[in-house]
Amino acid sequence: MTCSYAKEFSKSAFTDVENAFINEYLPESTGDAVKVYLYGLFLCQHPEQDKGLDDIASTLNMSADSVKSCFMYWEEFGLLSIVSIEPFAVQYLPVRSSFSSKPRKYKAEKYTEFTKSIQALLPSRMISTGEYTEYFNIMETYSIKPEAMIMIVKYCTDRKGSDVGYRYISTVAKDFGNRGINTVDKVEKELASYIMRTGVIERILKALSLKRQPEIEDSTLLKKWTQDLNFEEENIVFAASKVKKGGMAKLDAFLLELYSIKSFSKEEISDYVNKKESIYELAIKINKALSVYVEVLDTMIDTYIKKWISYGFTDETLLMVASHCFKRGSNTLQDMDALLETLRNRGFIDLSSVGDYFENEKKQDEFIQKVLTTAGINRRPNPWDRENLAMWKTWNFSNEMILEACKLSAGKSSPIAYVNGILSSWKNKGIFNVSDISTSVSVSTDSQESYNREYERRRMNALSTAQKNTDTAMSIDGFSAVYGRLNGIEKDLAFAEINGDSNALAKLEAEKKELLTRAENLLEKHGLTLRDLSPRFMCEKCNDTGYVGTHRCDCFNK
Repeated sequence: MTCSYAKEFSKSAFTDVENAFINEYLPESTGDAVKVYLYGLFLCQHPEQDKGLDDIASTLNMSADSVKSCFMYWEEFGLLSIVSIEPFAVQYLPVRSSFSSKPRKYKAEKYTEFTKSIQALLPSRMISTGEYTEYFNIMETYSIKPEAMIMIVKYCTDRKGSDVGYRYISTVAKDFGNRGINTVDKVEKELASYIMRTGVIERILKALSLKRQPEIEDSTLLKKWTQDLNFEEENIVFAASKVKKGGMAKLDAFLLELYSIKSFSKEEISDYVNKKESIYELAIKINKALSVYVEVLDTMIDTYIKKWISYGFTDETLLMVASHCFKRGSNTLQDMDALLETLRNRGFIDLSSVGDYFENEKKQDEFIQKVLTTAGINRRPNPWDRENLAMWKTWNFSNEMILEACKLSAGKSSPIAYVNGILSSWKNKGIFNVSDISTSVSVSTDSQESYNREYERRRMNALSTAQKNTDTAMSIDGFSAVYGRLNGIEKDLAFAEINGDSNALAKLEAEKKELLTRAENLLEKHGLTLRDLSPRFMCEKCNDTGYVGTHRCDCFNK
Protein backbone atom coordinates (compact mmCIF):
# COMPACT_ATOMS: atom_id res chain seq x y z
CA MET A 1 0.00 0.00 0.00
CA THR A 2 1.46 3.36 -0.93
CA CYS A 3 -0.10 6.74 -0.17
CA SER A 4 1.55 9.78 -1.77
CA TYR A 5 0.79 13.35 -2.78
CA ALA A 6 0.17 14.42 -6.33
CA LYS A 7 2.77 16.94 -7.54
CA GLU A 8 0.39 19.89 -7.22
CA PHE A 9 -0.64 18.81 -3.71
CA SER A 10 2.98 18.71 -2.57
CA LYS A 11 3.51 22.22 -3.88
CA SER A 12 0.62 23.51 -1.78
CA ALA A 13 2.43 22.18 1.33
CA PHE A 14 -0.70 21.57 3.36
CA THR A 15 -0.17 19.79 6.67
CA ASP A 16 -3.70 20.21 8.09
CA VAL A 17 -7.08 19.02 6.90
CA GLU A 18 -8.57 21.61 4.58
CA ASN A 19 -11.79 23.33 5.59
CA ALA A 20 -13.25 22.40 2.22
CA PHE A 21 -13.09 18.73 3.22
CA ILE A 22 -14.76 19.41 6.56
CA ASN A 23 -17.48 21.64 5.10
CA GLU A 24 -18.27 19.77 1.91
CA TYR A 25 -17.41 16.10 2.38
CA LEU A 26 -17.34 15.11 6.02
CA PRO A 27 -21.10 15.65 6.64
CA GLU A 28 -21.96 13.39 3.70
CA SER A 29 -19.70 10.48 4.69
CA THR A 30 -19.65 7.59 7.13
CA GLY A 31 -17.27 7.46 10.08
CA ASP A 32 -15.21 4.69 8.46
CA ALA A 33 -14.79 6.64 5.25
CA VAL A 34 -13.60 9.72 7.16
CA LYS A 35 -11.27 7.56 9.26
CA VAL A 36 -9.65 6.06 6.17
CA TYR A 37 -9.27 9.44 4.45
CA LEU A 38 -7.65 11.09 7.46
CA TYR A 39 -5.31 8.18 8.15
CA GLY A 40 -4.27 8.05 4.49
CA LEU A 41 -3.60 11.79 4.64
CA PHE A 42 -1.43 11.17 7.69
CA LEU A 43 0.56 8.48 5.85
CA CYS A 44 1.17 10.86 2.97
CA GLN A 45 2.97 13.13 5.42
CA HIS A 46 4.72 10.20 7.18
CA PRO A 47 5.54 7.65 4.42
CA GLU A 48 7.98 5.81 6.67
CA GLN A 49 4.97 4.49 8.62
CA ASP A 50 3.18 3.21 5.51
CA LYS A 51 3.44 -0.61 5.69
CA GLY A 52 0.59 -1.62 3.42
CA LEU A 53 -3.14 -2.12 3.13
CA ASP A 54 -3.32 -4.85 5.80
CA ASP A 55 -1.46 -2.65 8.27
CA ILE A 56 -3.90 0.22 7.67
CA ALA A 57 -6.82 -2.16 8.20
CA SER A 58 -5.30 -3.46 11.44
CA THR A 59 -4.60 0.05 12.74
CA LEU A 60 -8.14 1.23 12.01
CA ASN A 61 -9.72 -2.01 13.24
CA MET A 62 -11.30 -2.62 9.84
CA SER A 63 -11.05 -5.29 7.17
CA ALA A 64 -8.79 -4.73 4.17
CA ASP A 65 -11.84 -4.88 1.88
CA SER A 66 -13.56 -2.16 3.92
CA VAL A 67 -10.49 0.08 3.70
CA LYS A 68 -10.29 -0.49 -0.03
CA SER A 69 -14.01 0.28 -0.39
CA CYS A 70 -13.55 3.57 1.48
CA PHE A 71 -10.72 4.61 -0.82
CA MET A 72 -12.99 3.77 -3.79
CA TYR A 73 -15.64 5.96 -2.16
CA TRP A 74 -13.28 8.95 -2.01
CA GLU A 75 -12.19 8.30 -5.57
CA GLU A 76 -15.84 8.76 -6.55
CA PHE A 77 -15.64 12.24 -4.95
CA GLY A 78 -12.44 13.01 -6.83
CA LEU A 79 -10.34 13.50 -3.69
CA LEU A 80 -7.87 10.79 -4.60
CA SER A 81 -6.92 8.45 -7.42
CA ILE A 82 -6.37 4.70 -7.16
CA VAL A 83 -3.17 4.24 -9.13
CA SER A 84 -2.63 0.51 -8.52
CA ILE A 85 -4.78 -2.43 -7.48
CA GLU A 86 -1.97 -4.92 -6.74
CA PRO A 87 -0.18 -3.69 -4.78
CA PHE A 88 -2.95 -1.33 -3.77
CA ALA A 89 -1.84 2.30 -4.02
CA VAL A 90 -3.66 5.62 -3.97
CA GLN A 91 -2.60 9.17 -4.72
CA TYR A 92 -4.24 12.04 -2.85
CA LEU A 93 -5.47 15.00 -4.89
CA PRO A 94 -5.95 18.56 -3.56
CA VAL A 95 -9.42 19.25 -2.18
CA ARG A 96 -9.63 22.51 -4.06
CA SER A 97 -9.59 20.59 -7.37
CA SER A 98 -13.16 19.56 -6.48
CA PHE A 99 -14.06 22.69 -4.59
CA SER A 100 -15.73 24.41 -7.52
CA SER A 101 -18.47 21.77 -7.55
CA LYS A 102 -20.35 19.81 -4.98
CA PRO A 103 -19.16 16.25 -4.21
CA ARG A 104 -20.15 13.77 -6.83
CA LYS A 105 -23.15 11.90 -5.40
CA TYR A 106 -25.44 9.21 -6.67
CA LYS A 107 -28.68 10.30 -8.30
CA ALA A 108 -31.34 10.22 -5.61
CA GLU A 109 -34.10 9.09 -7.99
CA LYS A 110 -32.07 6.00 -8.92
CA TYR A 111 -32.37 4.62 -5.38
CA THR A 112 -35.68 6.17 -4.21
CA GLU A 113 -37.54 2.86 -3.93
CA PHE A 114 -34.45 1.19 -2.48
CA THR A 115 -34.13 3.71 0.35
CA LYS A 116 -37.80 3.30 1.26
CA SER A 117 -37.55 -0.48 1.32
CA ILE A 118 -34.38 -0.48 3.41
CA GLN A 119 -35.84 1.92 5.97
CA ALA A 120 -38.93 -0.31 6.21
CA LEU A 121 -36.67 -3.28 6.98
CA LEU A 122 -34.91 -1.32 9.74
CA PRO A 123 -37.79 0.42 11.55
CA SER A 124 -36.00 0.57 14.92
CA ARG A 125 -33.57 3.28 13.75
CA MET A 126 -33.26 6.03 11.18
CA ILE A 127 -30.79 5.29 8.40
CA SER A 128 -28.28 8.10 7.98
CA THR A 129 -27.16 9.63 4.71
CA GLY A 130 -23.71 8.13 5.29
CA GLU A 131 -25.13 4.63 5.67
CA TYR A 132 -27.16 4.97 2.48
CA THR A 133 -24.04 6.22 0.72
CA GLU A 134 -22.19 3.10 1.91
CA TYR A 135 -24.90 0.87 0.40
CA PHE A 136 -24.92 2.87 -2.83
CA ASN A 137 -21.15 2.54 -3.07
CA ILE A 138 -21.29 -1.25 -2.57
CA MET A 139 -23.98 -1.63 -5.22
CA GLU A 140 -22.05 0.51 -7.68
CA THR A 141 -18.73 -1.22 -6.95
CA TYR A 142 -20.02 -4.80 -7.19
CA SER A 143 -22.89 -4.15 -9.65
CA ILE A 144 -25.44 -5.45 -7.16
CA LYS A 145 -29.00 -4.77 -8.25
CA PRO A 146 -31.11 -2.76 -5.74
CA GLU A 147 -33.65 -5.62 -5.50
CA ALA A 148 -30.81 -8.05 -4.76
CA MET A 149 -29.41 -5.67 -2.13
CA ILE A 150 -32.81 -5.51 -0.46
CA MET A 151 -32.85 -9.30 -0.25
CA ILE A 152 -29.40 -9.25 1.35
CA VAL A 153 -30.55 -6.69 3.94
CA LYS A 154 -33.67 -8.79 4.60
CA TYR A 155 -31.47 -11.83 5.20
CA CYS A 156 -29.38 -9.81 7.67
CA THR A 157 -32.40 -8.61 9.62
CA ASP A 158 -33.74 -12.16 9.75
CA ARG A 159 -30.43 -13.31 11.24
CA LYS A 160 -29.68 -10.36 13.55
CA GLY A 161 -32.94 -8.51 14.08
CA SER A 162 -34.19 -5.14 12.85
CA ASP A 163 -31.50 -3.27 14.78
CA VAL A 164 -28.68 -4.99 12.86
CA GLY A 165 -25.70 -2.68 12.32
CA TYR A 166 -24.79 -1.43 8.88
CA ARG A 167 -21.27 -2.89 9.19
CA TYR A 168 -22.66 -6.42 9.31
CA ILE A 169 -24.89 -5.70 6.32
CA SER A 170 -21.95 -4.19 4.47
CA THR A 171 -19.75 -7.22 5.19
CA VAL A 172 -22.36 -9.70 3.94
CA ALA A 173 -23.09 -7.62 0.82
CA LYS A 174 -19.39 -7.41 -0.04
CA ASP A 175 -19.02 -11.16 0.46
CA PHE A 176 -21.86 -11.72 -2.01
CA GLY A 177 -20.38 -9.15 -4.41
CA ASN A 178 -16.91 -10.69 -4.29
CA ARG A 179 -18.44 -14.02 -5.30
CA GLY A 180 -20.41 -12.46 -8.16
CA ILE A 181 -23.80 -12.90 -6.45
CA ASN A 182 -25.34 -9.63 -7.59
CA THR A 183 -28.75 -10.38 -9.10
CA VAL A 184 -32.08 -11.43 -7.57
CA ASP A 185 -31.83 -14.92 -9.03
CA LYS A 186 -28.29 -15.43 -7.77
CA VAL A 187 -29.09 -14.10 -4.30
CA GLU A 188 -32.22 -16.29 -4.11
CA LYS A 189 -30.20 -19.33 -5.11
CA GLU A 190 -27.45 -18.53 -2.61
CA LEU A 191 -29.87 -17.95 0.25
CA ALA A 192 -31.85 -21.10 -0.59
CA SER A 193 -28.63 -23.05 -0.64
CA TYR A 194 -27.62 -21.45 2.64
CA ILE A 195 -30.92 -22.37 4.29
CA MET A 196 -30.37 -25.98 3.23
CA ARG A 197 -26.88 -25.87 4.72
CA THR A 198 -28.01 -24.24 7.97
CA GLY A 199 -28.90 -27.62 9.51
CA VAL A 200 -25.46 -28.99 8.78
CA ILE A 201 -23.80 -25.83 10.09
CA GLU A 202 -25.80 -26.07 13.31
CA ARG A 203 -24.56 -29.64 13.81
CA ILE A 204 -20.98 -28.50 13.14
CA LEU A 205 -21.29 -25.67 15.67
CA LYS A 206 -22.71 -28.10 18.22
CA ALA A 207 -19.81 -30.51 17.62
CA LEU A 208 -17.45 -27.58 18.18
CA SER A 209 -19.32 -26.69 21.41
CA LEU A 210 -20.17 -23.25 19.98
CA LYS A 211 -23.42 -21.74 21.26
CA ARG A 212 -24.25 -19.31 18.46
CA GLN A 213 -26.34 -19.09 15.35
CA PRO A 214 -24.97 -19.95 11.89
CA GLU A 215 -23.52 -17.03 9.92
CA ILE A 216 -23.09 -16.47 6.19
CA GLU A 217 -19.33 -16.92 6.68
CA ASP A 218 -20.01 -20.41 8.01
CA SER A 219 -21.89 -21.21 4.83
CA THR A 220 -18.95 -20.00 2.76
CA LEU A 221 -16.61 -22.27 4.72
CA LEU A 222 -18.97 -25.24 4.32
CA LYS A 223 -19.03 -24.72 0.55
CA LYS A 224 -15.24 -24.65 0.56
CA TRP A 225 -15.02 -27.89 2.55
CA THR A 226 -17.57 -29.76 0.46
CA GLN A 227 -16.86 -28.40 -3.02
CA ASP A 228 -13.15 -27.50 -2.97
CA LEU A 229 -11.86 -30.08 -0.48
CA ASN A 230 -14.43 -32.80 -1.32
CA PHE A 231 -15.38 -33.66 2.28
CA GLU A 232 -18.80 -35.18 2.89
CA GLU A 233 -20.97 -33.28 5.36
CA GLU A 234 -21.15 -36.17 7.85
CA ASN A 235 -17.38 -36.44 7.90
CA ILE A 236 -17.02 -32.68 8.47
CA VAL A 237 -19.26 -32.96 11.53
CA PHE A 238 -17.14 -35.93 12.71
CA ALA A 239 -13.95 -33.94 12.19
CA ALA A 240 -15.47 -31.04 14.17
CA SER A 241 -16.01 -33.39 17.11
CA LYS A 242 -12.24 -33.99 17.16
CA VAL A 243 -11.40 -30.26 17.35
CA LYS A 244 -11.12 -29.26 21.00
CA LYS A 245 -10.59 -25.51 20.76
CA GLY A 246 -10.46 -22.77 18.16
CA GLY A 247 -13.91 -22.88 16.57
CA MET A 248 -14.50 -22.73 12.82
CA ALA A 249 -11.02 -21.37 12.09
CA LYS A 250 -9.42 -24.33 13.87
CA LEU A 251 -11.74 -26.74 12.05
CA ASP A 252 -10.81 -25.14 8.72
CA ALA A 253 -7.10 -25.65 9.49
CA PHE A 254 -7.74 -29.24 10.60
CA LEU A 255 -9.66 -30.09 7.42
CA LEU A 256 -6.88 -28.59 5.30
CA GLU A 257 -4.44 -30.78 7.24
CA LEU A 258 -6.59 -33.84 6.57
CA TYR A 259 -6.89 -32.88 2.91
CA SER A 260 -3.10 -32.66 2.59
CA ILE A 261 -2.76 -36.30 3.67
CA LYS A 262 -5.89 -37.36 1.74
CA SER A 263 -7.83 -38.53 4.80
CA PHE A 264 -11.54 -38.02 4.06
CA SER A 265 -13.57 -40.79 5.71
CA LYS A 266 -14.43 -41.15 9.40
CA GLU A 267 -12.11 -44.13 9.65
CA GLU A 268 -9.21 -42.22 8.09
CA ILE A 269 -9.85 -39.16 10.24
CA SER A 270 -10.08 -41.26 13.40
CA ASP A 271 -6.89 -43.13 12.51
CA TYR A 272 -5.04 -39.86 11.90
CA VAL A 273 -6.24 -38.35 15.19
CA ASN A 274 -5.25 -41.47 17.11
CA LYS A 275 -1.88 -41.52 15.37
CA LYS A 276 -1.41 -37.84 16.19
CA GLU A 277 -2.15 -38.50 19.84
CA SER A 278 0.22 -41.46 19.82
CA ILE A 279 2.96 -39.23 18.37
CA TYR A 280 2.61 -36.91 21.36
CA GLU A 281 2.79 -39.92 23.68
CA LEU A 282 5.87 -41.15 21.80
CA ALA A 283 7.51 -37.73 22.12
CA ILE A 284 7.00 -37.83 25.89
CA LYS A 285 8.42 -41.36 26.12
CA ILE A 286 11.48 -40.45 24.03
CA ASN A 287 12.17 -37.43 26.23
CA LYS A 288 11.87 -39.64 29.29
CA ALA A 289 14.21 -42.26 27.80
CA LEU A 290 16.76 -39.55 26.94
CA SER A 291 16.19 -37.89 30.32
CA VAL A 292 15.61 -34.50 28.71
CA TYR A 293 12.83 -31.93 29.04
CA VAL A 294 11.27 -30.31 25.97
CA GLU A 295 8.89 -27.47 26.72
CA VAL A 296 7.20 -27.32 23.29
CA LEU A 297 6.44 -30.81 21.99
CA ASP A 298 5.06 -29.52 18.68
CA THR A 299 8.48 -28.20 17.69
CA MET A 300 10.15 -31.50 18.62
CA ILE A 301 7.53 -33.48 16.70
CA ASP A 302 7.77 -31.32 13.57
CA THR A 303 11.59 -31.19 13.62
CA TYR A 304 12.45 -34.76 14.54
CA ILE A 305 9.73 -37.33 15.21
CA LYS A 306 7.73 -36.88 12.00
CA LYS A 307 10.97 -37.21 10.05
CA TRP A 308 12.02 -40.35 11.94
CA ILE A 309 8.63 -41.94 11.39
CA SER A 310 8.77 -41.06 7.68
CA TYR A 311 12.09 -42.96 7.52
CA GLY A 312 10.24 -46.07 8.66
CA PHE A 313 11.39 -46.28 12.28
CA THR A 314 8.74 -47.76 14.58
CA ASP A 315 7.93 -46.52 18.09
CA GLU A 316 9.75 -49.50 19.61
CA THR A 317 12.86 -48.84 17.51
CA LEU A 318 12.94 -45.14 18.40
CA LEU A 319 12.62 -45.91 22.10
CA MET A 320 15.43 -48.48 21.80
CA VAL A 321 17.67 -45.89 20.13
CA ALA A 322 16.76 -43.26 22.78
CA SER A 323 17.69 -45.72 25.55
CA HIS A 324 20.94 -46.55 23.76
CA CYS A 325 21.81 -42.83 23.46
CA PHE A 326 21.18 -42.32 27.17
CA LYS A 327 23.45 -45.22 28.14
CA ARG A 328 26.19 -43.89 25.85
CA GLY A 329 25.94 -40.39 27.33
CA SER A 330 24.80 -38.94 24.00
CA ASN A 331 21.34 -38.09 25.26
CA THR A 332 20.29 -35.03 23.27
CA LEU A 333 17.77 -34.95 20.46
CA GLN A 334 20.56 -33.85 18.11
CA ASP A 335 22.67 -36.87 19.13
CA MET A 336 19.74 -39.21 18.61
CA ASP A 337 18.99 -37.64 15.24
CA ALA A 338 22.61 -38.10 14.12
CA LEU A 339 22.56 -41.79 15.17
CA LEU A 340 19.26 -42.40 13.38
CA GLU A 341 20.66 -40.79 10.22
CA THR A 342 23.64 -43.17 10.44
CA LEU A 343 21.38 -46.18 10.93
CA ARG A 344 19.19 -45.13 8.01
CA ASN A 345 22.17 -44.58 5.70
CA ARG A 346 23.40 -48.07 6.54
CA GLY A 347 20.00 -49.61 5.95
CA PHE A 348 19.18 -50.46 9.58
CA ILE A 349 15.54 -49.44 10.03
CA ASP A 350 13.52 -52.26 11.61
CA LEU A 351 13.77 -53.23 15.27
CA SER A 352 15.68 -56.45 14.59
CA SER A 353 18.42 -54.93 12.42
CA VAL A 354 18.91 -51.98 14.79
CA GLY A 355 19.11 -54.43 17.69
CA ASP A 356 21.77 -56.44 15.83
CA TYR A 357 23.72 -53.26 15.15
CA PHE A 358 23.72 -52.33 18.83
CA GLU A 359 24.60 -55.92 19.79
CA ASN A 360 27.62 -55.84 17.47
CA GLU A 361 28.61 -52.49 18.91
CA LYS A 362 28.20 -53.89 22.42
CA LYS A 363 30.47 -56.86 21.61
CA GLN A 364 32.96 -54.45 20.09
CA ASP A 365 32.96 -52.34 23.25
CA GLU A 366 33.34 -55.45 25.38
CA PHE A 367 36.48 -56.35 23.44
CA ILE A 368 37.75 -52.75 23.63
CA GLN A 369 37.24 -52.90 27.40
CA LYS A 370 39.38 -56.03 27.44
CA VAL A 371 42.00 -54.22 25.34
CA LEU A 372 42.09 -51.32 27.78
CA THR A 373 42.30 -53.59 30.82
CA THR A 374 45.09 -55.65 29.28
CA ALA A 375 47.01 -52.47 28.49
CA GLY A 376 46.59 -51.34 32.08
CA ILE A 377 44.02 -48.61 31.40
CA ASN A 378 41.04 -48.17 33.72
CA ARG A 379 38.29 -46.30 31.84
CA ARG A 380 35.29 -46.85 29.56
CA PRO A 381 35.69 -47.19 25.78
CA ASN A 382 35.38 -43.97 23.80
CA PRO A 383 35.08 -43.10 20.07
CA TRP A 384 38.86 -42.86 19.69
CA ASP A 385 39.21 -46.47 20.92
CA ARG A 386 36.63 -47.60 18.38
CA GLU A 387 38.50 -45.83 15.60
CA ASN A 388 41.75 -47.50 16.66
CA LEU A 389 40.14 -50.94 16.70
CA ALA A 390 38.63 -50.36 13.25
CA MET A 391 42.11 -49.37 11.96
CA TRP A 392 43.78 -52.43 13.52
CA LYS A 393 41.17 -54.65 11.90
CA THR A 394 41.91 -53.10 8.50
CA TRP A 395 45.57 -54.07 9.13
CA ASN A 396 44.27 -57.70 9.31
CA PHE A 397 45.16 -58.26 12.97
CA SER A 398 43.13 -60.78 14.95
CA ASN A 399 41.80 -60.11 18.43
CA GLU A 400 44.50 -62.41 19.80
CA MET A 401 47.31 -60.41 18.16
CA ILE A 402 45.83 -57.12 19.39
CA LEU A 403 45.74 -58.43 22.96
CA GLU A 404 49.36 -59.59 22.69
CA ALA A 405 50.36 -56.05 21.70
CA CYS A 406 48.39 -54.76 24.69
CA LYS A 407 50.32 -57.06 27.03
CA LEU A 408 53.61 -55.62 25.77
CA SER A 409 52.23 -52.07 26.16
CA ALA A 410 51.06 -52.44 29.78
CA GLY A 411 52.87 -50.03 32.09
CA LYS A 412 53.97 -47.66 29.33
CA SER A 413 53.22 -43.94 29.61
CA SER A 414 50.98 -44.03 26.54
CA PRO A 415 49.79 -47.65 26.25
CA ILE A 416 47.42 -47.28 23.29
CA ALA A 417 49.98 -45.28 21.32
CA TYR A 418 52.47 -48.02 22.14
CA VAL A 419 50.02 -50.65 20.89
CA ASN A 420 49.79 -48.72 17.64
CA GLY A 421 53.56 -48.68 17.37
CA ILE A 422 53.90 -52.41 18.00
CA LEU A 423 51.15 -53.36 15.56
CA SER A 424 52.60 -51.02 12.92
CA SER A 425 55.99 -52.72 13.34
CA TRP A 426 54.45 -56.18 13.09
CA LYS A 427 52.46 -55.13 10.04
CA ASN A 428 55.59 -53.87 8.27
CA LYS A 429 57.41 -57.10 9.11
CA GLY A 430 54.52 -59.33 8.07
CA ILE A 431 53.97 -60.76 11.57
CA PHE A 432 50.30 -61.73 11.97
CA ASN A 433 50.55 -64.92 14.09
CA VAL A 434 51.26 -65.17 17.81
CA SER A 435 53.84 -67.92 17.18
CA ASP A 436 56.00 -65.46 15.20
CA ILE A 437 56.06 -62.77 17.88
CA SER A 438 58.81 -64.24 20.09
CA THR A 439 61.43 -64.19 17.31
CA SER A 440 60.72 -60.59 16.50
CA VAL A 441 60.77 -59.11 19.98
CA SER A 442 64.46 -58.33 20.37
CA VAL A 443 64.17 -54.81 21.67
CA SER A 444 65.80 -54.57 25.11
CA THR A 445 64.11 -52.94 28.06
CA ASP A 446 66.57 -50.04 27.91
CA SER A 447 65.96 -49.46 24.21
CA GLN A 448 62.21 -49.64 24.79
CA GLU A 449 62.40 -46.99 27.50
CA SER A 450 64.64 -44.87 25.29
CA TYR A 451 62.13 -45.20 22.48
CA ASN A 452 59.28 -44.27 24.82
CA ARG A 453 61.00 -41.08 25.98
CA GLU A 454 61.88 -40.02 22.45
CA TYR A 455 58.44 -40.97 21.20
CA GLU A 456 56.75 -38.93 23.93
CA ARG A 457 58.84 -35.85 23.10
CA ARG A 458 58.02 -36.07 19.43
CA ARG A 459 54.38 -36.87 20.20
CA MET A 460 53.90 -33.70 22.27
CA ASN A 461 55.50 -31.51 19.62
CA ALA A 462 53.44 -33.11 16.88
CA LEU A 463 50.20 -32.77 18.87
CA SER A 464 50.87 -29.05 19.48
CA THR A 465 51.52 -28.36 15.79
CA ALA A 466 48.53 -30.38 14.66
CA GLN A 467 46.25 -28.61 17.14
CA LYS A 468 47.28 -25.19 15.83
CA ASN A 469 46.65 -26.33 12.26
CA THR A 470 43.29 -27.82 13.26
CA ASP A 471 42.20 -24.59 14.98
CA THR A 472 43.00 -22.68 11.78
CA ALA A 473 41.14 -25.22 9.65
CA MET A 474 38.04 -25.17 11.85
CA SER A 475 37.78 -21.41 11.43
CA ILE A 476 37.36 -21.88 7.67
CA ASP A 477 33.72 -21.53 6.65
CA GLY A 478 32.15 -24.92 5.90
CA PHE A 479 35.21 -27.01 6.81
CA SER A 480 34.02 -28.36 10.17
CA ALA A 481 30.98 -30.07 8.63
CA VAL A 482 33.09 -31.73 5.90
CA TYR A 483 35.78 -32.80 8.38
CA GLY A 484 33.21 -34.19 10.82
CA ARG A 485 31.69 -36.36 8.13
CA LEU A 486 35.14 -37.51 6.98
CA ASN A 487 35.90 -38.76 10.48
CA GLY A 488 32.57 -40.56 10.68
CA ILE A 489 32.75 -42.17 7.25
CA GLU A 490 35.76 -44.29 8.23
CA LYS A 491 33.63 -46.14 10.76
CA ASP A 492 30.91 -46.59 8.18
CA LEU A 493 33.43 -48.04 5.73
CA ALA A 494 34.79 -50.46 8.29
CA PHE A 495 31.32 -51.62 9.23
CA ALA A 496 30.30 -52.06 5.59
CA GLU A 497 33.47 -54.05 4.95
CA ILE A 498 32.84 -56.31 7.94
CA ASN A 499 29.29 -56.96 6.73
CA GLY A 500 30.42 -57.53 3.14
CA ASP A 501 28.05 -54.86 1.83
CA SER A 502 29.64 -54.05 -1.54
CA ASN A 503 26.95 -51.55 -2.56
CA ALA A 504 27.35 -49.55 0.65
CA LEU A 505 31.13 -49.71 0.29
CA ALA A 506 31.00 -48.27 -3.23
CA LYS A 507 28.72 -45.42 -2.18
CA LEU A 508 30.80 -44.63 0.89
CA GLU A 509 34.05 -44.69 -1.09
CA ALA A 510 32.58 -42.26 -3.62
CA GLU A 511 31.34 -40.01 -0.81
CA LYS A 512 34.74 -40.12 0.89
CA LYS A 513 36.52 -39.17 -2.34
CA GLU A 514 34.21 -36.18 -2.80
CA LEU A 515 34.67 -35.11 0.85
CA LEU A 516 38.46 -35.34 0.57
CA THR A 517 38.44 -33.14 -2.52
CA ARG A 518 36.21 -30.55 -0.83
CA ALA A 519 38.34 -30.55 2.33
CA GLU A 520 41.62 -30.18 0.45
CA ASN A 521 40.21 -27.34 -1.66
CA LEU A 522 39.13 -25.45 1.46
CA LEU A 523 42.50 -25.97 3.17
CA GLU A 524 44.59 -25.11 0.10
CA LYS A 525 43.60 -21.46 0.31
CA HIS A 526 45.18 -21.32 3.77
CA GLY A 527 48.36 -23.22 2.93
CA LEU A 528 47.30 -26.42 4.67
CA THR A 529 46.51 -30.03 3.78
CA LEU A 530 44.59 -32.71 5.61
CA ARG A 531 47.89 -34.33 6.66
CA ASP A 532 48.76 -31.13 8.54
CA LEU A 533 45.79 -31.71 10.87
CA SER A 534 47.12 -35.04 12.14
CA PRO A 535 49.96 -35.15 14.69
CA ARG A 536 52.94 -36.22 12.55
CA PHE A 537 56.61 -36.33 13.39
CA MET A 538 59.87 -36.96 11.54
CA CYS A 539 62.72 -39.20 12.70
CA GLU A 540 65.82 -37.07 13.15
CA LYS A 541 68.05 -39.96 12.04
CA CYS A 542 66.38 -41.35 8.93
CA ASN A 543 63.92 -38.54 8.02
CA ASP A 544 61.12 -41.12 7.96
CA THR A 545 57.76 -39.46 8.63
CA GLY A 546 54.83 -41.09 10.42
CA TYR A 547 51.77 -40.33 12.53
CA VAL A 548 51.59 -40.30 16.29
CA GLY A 549 50.41 -43.69 17.45
CA THR A 550 51.41 -45.59 14.29
CA HIS A 551 55.02 -44.72 13.47
CA ARG A 552 58.12 -46.57 14.58
CA CYS A 553 61.07 -46.45 12.23
CA ASP A 554 63.93 -48.93 12.24
CA CYS A 555 66.26 -46.40 13.92
CA PHE A 556 64.60 -47.10 17.24
CA ASN A 557 64.82 -50.86 16.76
CA LYS A 558 68.62 -50.75 16.57
